[in-house]
Amino acid sequence: MMGARSWTTAALFSSLLACGALACTANNEEPSEEGVASTEVTGVTSQELFGLKRLPNNLPILNRGGAGASYSTQGFIDLQNPFHTPLGTNGRSCESCHLPTAGWSIRPFDAELMFHLSDGTDPIFNLLDANSPTADVSTEEARYASYSLLRQGLFRRGGAVPANAEFKIEAFEDPTGSGGSLTRFSVFRRSMQTANFQFTKNVGWHAQNTNGAGDTHAGLIAQARGNVTGAQQGTPAPDDVINSVVAYEEALTFAQTHVPGAGALDACGAKGGPENLSKQAFVAGRFNLFDAWGDPKGCGKNKARAKIYRGQEIFNTKTNARGGTCLGCHNAENVGSNVAGITFDIGVSGPEFRVPNTPIYTVRNLTTGEVRQTTDPGRALQTGKWADLNRFKSPALRGLAARPSYFHNGSARTLHDVIRTYEQTLGFSFTPQEEEDLEAFLNAL
Repeated sequence: MMGARSWTTAALFSSLLACGALACTANNEEPSEEGVASTEVTGVTSQELFGLKRLPNNLPILNRGGAGASYSTQGFIDLQNPFHTPLGTNGRSCESCHLPTAGWSIRPFDAELMFHLSDGTDPIFNLLDANSPTADVSTEEARYASYSLLRQGLFRRGGAVPANAEFKIEAFEDPTGSGGSLTRFSVFRRSMQTANFQFTKNVGWHAQNTNGAGDTHAGLIAQARGNVTGAQQGTPAPDDVINSVVAYEEALTFAQTHVPGAGALDACGAKGGPENLSKQAFVAGRFNLFDAWGDPKGCGKNKARAKIYRGQEIFNTKTNARGGTCLGCHNAENVGSNVAGITFDIGVSGPEFRVPNTPIYTVRNLTTGEVRQTTDPGRALQTGKWADLNRFKSPALRGLAARPSYFHNGSARTLHDVIRTYEQTLGFSFTPQEEEDLEAFLNAL
């Protein structure tokens, strides 16, 4: 069996073996037009790498779009923090679903590989997140079928329709028997990124529920406690343990560090990478990470860098049919979350984006009689308000390349799919070149 810690070891080792092809270095070497200079990674001892007691800040780890890295204001990534230790009874830890090698989330690739390496017995594979709470998990073949949604990186969540709800469930389809009913939603969601929390609000919805909008720290405390007694099936953890986990999370930033062709994302005046992100204020503003790459006679002579710069400006200024921009919702400067914690319905909970075998619900407004279909009511699951139906927070966008798939339900497998989704749901109209440029920018975050 290979658990999260040993999977992290394997992923890091394979990443470092290939890292030279991406110039995983902190010396800001200039890439050529044809590609990226190849250099050697230094500063990682065998004890640190294979004993996995810590990771150095800014250690590049390969991902689909190049390489990304973590940075902690505590000085290093402490893999002995309780975040990485099982605190309950089922062998899971926070790291089980939030891998440092996957941008502090988990990808379908990770879940699928964990299944095959363990025959579906890794602690992540638990009836709590099977397609159905009564699924057959007695054999490897049965487990493979019963964890088909978890193998896509989707975790089973849900809850009863709030007592004060302005709507009712009128009908539902629940192909796997996940627990949906006329009084209860069962939904499947991606795991959030447990880094860059200093730039987010509404953590697990807890902040708006009990502590007032914007109390991120209180939301993290509630989330950590709930994870121990819920996903890890343990007894309440001591306050010092919970506080240690939360302090660890609050110190973490994660961002892309290298992109093929463009090289280091903090080179030639750019401000990419997790260390620069750790110094970023949580304020409203445009993305200006790659302003230095906008000069066609300077850094913009490099085609890959020029493309990233153009994509940044498309994100900042391109309007849809209603006059909205990407920046309008993702308005935190150089981060992409929403500084006011506003939630949005971007259409992804609609039936046209339903992931196969997930439930779908027909809900009716008790006052107006309006009927809608949803695969996940989002914020309305907590508030019961019709206006909150299908609303979700704008997540921090840094490190996107490390953690596909995208949206709360994983319905977009690639960044290109994300762009096409927004064209379909929000009325954006991008040319093929604009799509390429915007994808390059998102990949470089």
